Amino acid sequence: MNKEFEAFKQTLSEDSLRQIYDETKIELSETELEGSDAFSFAFVSQMAVNLVEKYHDWLQDDKSSDDK
Repeated sequence: MNKEFEAFKQTLSEDSLRQIYDETKIELSETELEGSDAFSFAFVSQMAVNLVEKYHDWLQDDKSSDDK
């Protein structure tokens, strides 16, 4: 893994992961029944998307702080 991703992983606290988890659960609560196979599949897919978005935001923040 590259150094940037390793640095990003260090920023993920239990609280930030819980926030992503809760956000994902809320996003899916209107479309899928929790506990169903469809919910489980949609949940892991959306959780991955939310983590990638957080990584992208972190890269942008890191890049803008390097520019200063």
